[in-house]
Amino acid sequence: MTTLAEATDITVRESQLRVAEAEASAALERVMGEPAVEARAQLRFAPGLTCEQLARMLDKALVRAQERGLAADALVVSGGSAVAAEDIVRVRRKAHGIADWIRSATSDVTIVLRPKGLAAAEPVAPPAEKPAAAPTRPRVPETEAELAVREALYDVIDPDLGVNIVDLGFVRRVEIAVDGVATITMTLTSAACPLTVVMESQIRTVLAEMDTEYVVQWEWLPSWRPHDISEDGRDQLRAIGFTAF
Repeated sequence: MTTLAEATDITVRESQLRVAEAEASAALERVMGEPAVEARAQLRFAPGLTCEQLARMLDKALVRAQERGLAADALVVSGGSAVAAEDIVRVRRKAHGIADWIRSATSDVTIVLRPKGLAAAEPVAPPAEKPAAAPTRPRVPETEAELAVREALYDVIDPDLGVNIVDLGFVRRVEIAVDGVATITMTLTSAACPLTVVMESQIRTVLAEMDTEYVVQWEWLPSWRPHDISEDGRDQLRAIGFTAF
């Protein structure tokens, strides 16, 4: 049965917020039980460690409260949680053609606002265990037709890294169904990578001469990691200045 407090809750959630779990949890602890407007100010302007990412979540929560006719100054931070999420991995170019990988820690964060007097602040939920990555499918030898599609994909080049998508480990599977349609299962450095459209355009170009219908299927779990790169791919990256191999 829904309580009055739960019915008036304002809950905001963000997935893969670019803030480490420990930092987000500490920020939530600092403002738990505080009036929402004051909590937002503390997260944004208080001396010492601030957390702009959580302050923006409170911005969103207070806008929702206003839309529901709840006064901002009548709300307190009553609950929340921060759970470690997948790191975002991307490339960093440095001087003299040198480059390496950088990782950004992320968290799945929830903040709950509740009108004053309806309930005491709830403690920040302890970090939940990180869900196990989806198991990888057993590797099945590809048919001659599937190998031909994979071979064509060596001509698709990641514009940021300058290396083909097969050696980078972005092509997970090529499967051709009985109707002749090829499914190319791919991933990128993160689900937030903006290159999906670019990759699909390149794939369309390199496969245009093959009499094969295809679809690209994006797969984000398990997430891509630098160890997915082939030895040839590592050699190519070293040749263009990457130092992390």
